[in-house]
Amino acid sequence: MTVCVRSQANAPRAFAACVAAFAASASVAVSAAAASPFASSVILYEPGVNFGPGFTDPNTALGAPERFTGEGTSFSGAVTPFNPPFGTDEVVSSGEGGSLTVRFDQPVTDDPLNPFGIDLLIFGNTFLGLSDFADPINGVATASFPEGGIVEVSADGVQFETVVGVDADGSFSTLGYSDLIDPFSPVPGSVETDFLKPVDPSFDPIGKTLAEIAAGYDGSGGGAGIDLASVGLASIQYVRITNPMGSGFSPEIDAFADVRAIPAPAPAALLMVGLLAHTRRRERAARITARITDRVPLVDRARRVPHG
Repeated sequence: MTVCVRSQANAPRAFAACVAAFAASASVAVSAAAASPFASSVILYEPGVNFGPGFTDPNTALGAPERFTGEGTSFSGAVTPFNPPFGTDEVVSSGEGGSLTVRFDQPVTDDPLNPFGIDLLIFGNTFLGLSDFADPINGVATASFPEGGIVEVSADGVQFETVVGVDADGSFSTLGYSDLIDPFSPVPGSVETDFLKPVDPSFDPIGKTLAEIAAGYDGSGGGAGIDLASVGLASIQYVRITNPMGSGFSPEIDAFADVRAIPAPAPAALLMVGLLAHTRRRERAARITARITDRVPLVDRARRVPHG
């Protein structure tokens, strides 16, 4: 895949050329295969300064997030909020003054059916501190260690809007499997999480074990959530992560995902629900009628019994 790497000398012209080139070729690529829910093209990458050495392959930010990290090393293990992806082939670093711009095959929309109103997810390698490394299964999260990164989104790759209050490498660390209890499990779990489902924004992982965090994620794989309505856009196709000079951070990015909407009830399903409710009402009415009918003869007999 072609990647444009920006230099200070050709920044504006190079960026415009890259956007035009990718826009021209994107329709051909999408028509050849089904559009992916993950970012699929790198438009521009500039590592900046003080970036993570070796973490300069922007193509690692394409496709799905990592579930298992460190393959081929003695520290391999399932990705959890306590054990984030750390391979040079898993995340890309943007040092101070650096940036990363990616594109989706299809627009990411501000869909009213998206869970919690979240439309876009960004996965980094932020992690949680653990209270007890001697007993990690019962240890709890002590703090989060985000690494910043300003998020900007665009419909056309030219006009970008800044997302306020969300770090690119920030909230809700990645969780690869929902059935693990060991924060540093050396083997994968058997139940994969959903990388297209956001975590409830009100959930707080601090003070919780991995098992409790997995329960709170409710099947989600994590990720920093973004509501496109917050920037006034109905849809976007480009995401840019920038890291200003003097930030003191070096955000590492793993993936970008288009949130899957909760399906609306199908007409046939709604009809079945209506028929079932109607049937239950008729059955209840019939039972009430039967009770009344059973009581009438008893009342009549009571009236015919002579007294005194």
